Amino acid sequence: MATAHVYRWHILIVLGFFLVVTMIFFAFASRDEEKIQITEPERIMLSKPTITFIDPSKGPAEAAVTIVEFGDFACEPCAKMASTLASLQQKFPEDVRVVWKDFPNESLHTQATPAALAARCAGAQDAFWPYHDELFLRQSQQNDQTYLAIAQDLQLDTRAFQECYASQEPLPIVKKTFNEGLALDLKSTPTLFIGEERFTGATSLADLEAIVRSLISAR
Repeated sequence: MATAHVYRWHILIVLGFFLVVTMIFFAFASRDEEKIQITEPERIMLSKPTITFIDPSKGPAEAAVTIVEFGDFACEPCAKMASTLASLQQKFPEDVRVVWKDFPNESLHTQATPAALAARCAGAQDAFWPYHDELFLRQSQQNDQTYLAIAQDLQLDTRAFQECYASQEPLPIVKKTFNEGLALDLKSTPTLFIGEERFTGATSLADLEAIVRSLISAR
C-alpha cells in the first residue's frame, strides 16, 4: 500500500512538472507574438504621390501636365528649382500645374520644418505661393524674425500668422507629406514627379520643356 501511495505521488509530481512547463511555453509564445505585432509593423510603399486639398498647387487644375515637387525651403537646389518651375509655367501658362509637397530635411537644415510651417501659415491666408517665393529669395536669412517680416511685407494678418506659427498648427500636414515622401522612397530634394516618372536633383529648364512638349503632344 505504501508503495502504491508513493507511486501516485510520483505521477502527480511528474504531471505537475509538465503542466508548469506547458504554461511557461505558452506564456513566452504569446509574448513573442505581441513583440512581432508591436515592433515590426508593415511599411506601406507607394509608387506615385497622391494630390489632395492639403497640397498647394499653382496653375490650371485641368492642365495637361502636373508636376509634383517634394521640396525643402532650406535646400539650395530647391531654390533653383523654384526659379526653373516659375520659368516653365511662364512658357506654358495653360498647360503646366505645379503641386508642392513638404519634405523637410531636418538632419541637414535646422530651419527646414520652421520654414515649412511658416509657408503653410501663409497658405491659411491664401498666400502660400508668394510666401514660397520669398522664402527662397531670403533663404540665407531664414529664422523666426524673417518669417514674420515676410508676412508683414505680404500684408498678411500678422497676428493670425504668429498664432498659427507659434502653435505649429500645420505640423500634422507637414509630417503627412514628409511620410508620403518616405513611402515613395525619396532620397533627396528636390524630387519631381511628372506623370509616371520621377526626376531627382537639378533638372534643367530645357529638359523640362522637352518633357512637357512630349506629354502635350501625346494627349
